[in-house]
Amino acid sequence: MGTGHIREHRGHRPGLRNPHLWIVVVLFAFLTIWHFTELLVGIPILGDISLPAFLELSRHSIERFLYLLLMLYAGWTLGTIGGAILWLSSGAAMLLRTFLVSPQFRDALLESLASLAIAALAIILIATYQQNKRQRRKLEEARSDAELSRERYEELFDNATDAIWMHDLEGNITLANKACERLTGYPVSELAGKNVREFLTAEALALARQVRERLLKGDVIEHRYEQRLTKEDGSEAIMQISTSLIVSNSKPQAFRNMARDITAERRLQDNLQFYLREVLQAQEEERKRVARELHDDASQQILLLTHKVDNLASRAEIYLPEELRDELASLYEISRHTYQGIKHYAQALRPRILDDLGLVAALKWLAQEAREFSGVEVEVATEATPPLPPETQLVIFRIVQEALNNVQRHSGATRASVTLECRDSEIRVTITDNGDGFELPRDLSEFARRGKLGLTGMEERIRLIGGNVEVSSQTGKGTTVSVTAPIRLHDVSDD
Repeated sequence: MGTGHIREHRGHRPGLRNPHLWIVVVLFAFLTIWHFTELLVGIPILGDISLPAFLELSRHSIERFLYLLLMLYAGWTLGTIGGAILWLSSGAAMLLRTFLVSPQFRDALLESLASLAIAALAIILIATYQQNKRQRRKLEEARSDAELSRERYEELFDNATDAIWMHDLEGNITLANKACERLTGYPVSELAGKNVREFLTAEALALARQVRERLLKGDVIEHRYEQRLTKEDGSEAIMQISTSLIVSNSKPQAFRNMARDITAERRLQDNLQFYLREVLQAQEEERKRVARELHDDASQQILLLTHKVDNLASRAEIYLPEELRDELASLYEISRHTYQGIKHYAQALRPRILDDLGLVAALKWLAQEAREFSGVEVEVATEATPPLPPETQLVIFRIVQEALNNVQRHSGATRASVTLECRDSEIRVTITDNGDGFELPRDLSEFARRGKLGLTGMEERIRLIGGNVEVSSQTGKGTTVSVTAPIRLHDVSDD
């Protein structure tokens, strides 16, 4: 596309490889020798060069006319620079002969000046014509490129897998691609002119208005956000959408939207969340059942056995040998420690204090258990908290329990702290220790691939209640686990 234009443009420049240049040089040399034939009378061959009168013009008038034609040829083939150089050379030759040789000085001067004036005007006109021609060609090429780009853009626009549409400031759709038809269920021809409010519920419309206000204020929404729309058949579609503002002459004109249908993905994710919730709920129920059986059955039997061993040892002090009395005392200690262990395991599986006294009391119980069984000093700092849904309390309790277990087993820490704070509609729990720390991966999910499921379990649990967990750690500088979760008061009232 541009190569021919470059070659043509270079063809107008004088160069040693340009054949027109050599034609002009040879003709100019021959014509100049011819023009000065009177001065070359003594040179063989050249002195006899003559040109008969033609159309009642003198020989020198015809020569000046030939100079004029040669200048026009040079201007046409060699461009403005080549034409200008030959114009100066021809002018010098004609004027030099006029002043040195011509017997009719006035007529020769007028003819030479006229030839030069006509040639200068013609070269200028030729240069203007050729420049206009090149500009027209550039415009045609640009128009062709623009048309090709427009066709390619329309093809990409129509065949894009993401739904793309534009609507004006009032929400009227002005342009939509084929993917919009798959997303909304309406043909593209029917979408033009429809208002986006027809596809949005009250909640979705409120979100759309927030996005609109932010964009009109000059904010840039870099990430996609989720939006829900009602399709032509009445079903609901979930999409990830990005919206940008189209501005012309510093004034907002329209909104451009790109959306991806994630309905199937979201339903699959919701199903996975549902199954995970059910699994964890079943796990908690099983923990509660096992804890109750350990407390009500096994621990009671071990306690009864402990009392009987104690009674037997106390009655047998007189008539049993010392070795048997020592064995009974050892058996008593074993049964007593077994009872304490079963009681501890039952409480760890499902502490009644969480159901009876709430989250704060349960966190303090976890700290006391850590001090008694591992010697790690755990401080608990809490604030007054609003009533929390049982599910939220259980999730936070399990995360703190897992974090303190990691502190006791793996961190090598001597001190740890648990802080519970409430800010606006959010609860935040932070667990910090002074242990060895570790190198964090880029994503917590990498812990699962390494076989370390504790932190992964924390993340899965907190997501069930719409929260998140952050872990920060450095080798030799301890570890901090921060958990945030929303406080939904209506969930409490529903319970």
